[in-house]
Order: sequence, then structure tokens, then C-alpha cells
Amino acid sequence: MTATRTIRTRLVLTVAGLGLAGSLLTGCAGTTAALDPAAAADLQDGVLKVTSAAAAGDFLTAQTELGSVQTALTAASAEDAVTAARAAEIQTAIDLVGADLAASIAASTPVEVPVETPTPEPVSTPNEGNDDDDKKDKDKDKKNDEEDSDDSEDIDTPTPSVTPAPAPATPEKPGTDKTGTEACEKKDDCE
Repeated sequence: MTATRTIRTRLVLTVAGLGLAGSLLTGCAGTTAALDPAAAADLQDGVLKVTSAAAAGDFLTAQTELGSVQTALTAASAEDAVTAARAAEIQTAIDLVGADLAASIAASTPVEVPVETPTPEPVSTPNEGNDDDDKKDKDKDKKNDEEDSDDSEDIDTPTPSVTPAPAPATPEKPGTDKTGTEACEKKDDCE
């Protein structure tokens, strides 16, 4: 969905840029000079930069270049290099492309989804200045302790039984070796 939107946006920007360039060129071909040829060349160069940046997906650069085209149009109008009617047509095209660029920038900016973090439960701390609250807390603790001790009397808790450890083996006295090796290794071989 995002790729389709990006392609569509690029297509719209390219067509708008070409329309702006075409309108600049047709202004030069008229019988009356609605646009000075030098001013037309400056505007055409700016439109080409806007179109190239938008086609590459660099909408911020395209917006900056569109600002340069706006500045060139303002300068051409101040020098009477463009008629008021022609300047209004070009300004309308600049406004349309600017709106498309702003929409493209907004669409390409990732939206950060807020992540819910659990809030820790408040920890009660003793209040030094409020002795009444401290007394109430101590009374509650004492009451809870009494309830806990009442509960423990009702439940039979098994006690572990103690099993005595086995006594260590007593070593046997070595006997006389029947095998003649003078080492009594097994009980049957010893006397």
C-alpha cells in the first residue's frame, strides 16, 4: 500500500512539474512576451531540479528547490520579466506542487506508535509530619498480623521427620593371608 502511494505521488509530482515546465515554455512562444527568455530559463532549471528530486523520492530537496523557483518567480515579477497574469499561472502551479510535496513528506514520515509501559504501583513511605497516619498504619499492620496468626492455628503444618544418619563402618583387622601374597584383600582369603 505504501509503495503504491509513493509511486502515485511521484507520478503526480512529475506530471505537475512537467505541466509547470510546459506552461513556462508556452509562455515563451506567444506573440507577446509574457515571460522574459532569461527568466524562463531560470524557472525551467528550477522546475527540472524539483522534478528530478521528487522522482528520486527526495521530497525535502524537491521542496527546497521549489522554494528556489518561488524566489526566481518573485525576482522576475519585480523586474517586470513576467506579466502579472503569467506570474499568477506559474504561482498556481507552484502552490499545487508544494501541496503535493507536503503531502508526500507527511506520508513518508514514519508514524511512531506509542508503547504502553506499565506504571509501577506507588510505594507508601512513612510521612514524617503526620503522626496520625503513622498510628493508623501501625494499627492496620497489627490487625493484619493478628488475622494472619489466627489463620495459622487452623492449618496443620506437617513437620519433617528426622532420620538418623547411618553409623560409619568399622574397619576389620587384617588377617593372615591364605594366598601367600601377604595382602589380605578379601575376607574369604584371610584367616
